Amino acid sequence: MSKVDINGVVRDATPEEQARIDAREKSWIDNTVKRKLNYVRKHRQKFLDDSDWWVSSGQITDEQKTWRQSLRDIPTNYTTETELDSLLEVKDDKVTLKHAIWEKP
Repeated sequence: MSKVDINGVVRDATPEEQARIDAREKSWIDNTVKRKLNYVRKHRQKFLDDSDWWVSSGQITDEQKTWRQSLRDIPTNYTTETELDSLLEVKDDKVTLKHAIWEKP
């Protein structure tokens, strides 16, 4: 049974409150892959945006093209939680990017 804190008064959750707590926790767990993918996509987009000037300058190398393509392919190539975890590192509730794919050429 969970505890609830209402205005500093801590008590056991009612069955209805417990059901809402359980549903919220289940939703959080069920959406883990979606949250990780959104985190990865956000950072992937930043890398692509930061390297757009390579393309617009016309001075992009083959290595840079390959790297940008690998970033664009992340949502296709990394679909499971295990695959997404290979891109991320979580320590003390802090998420960092750890895969070599994030290293600019």
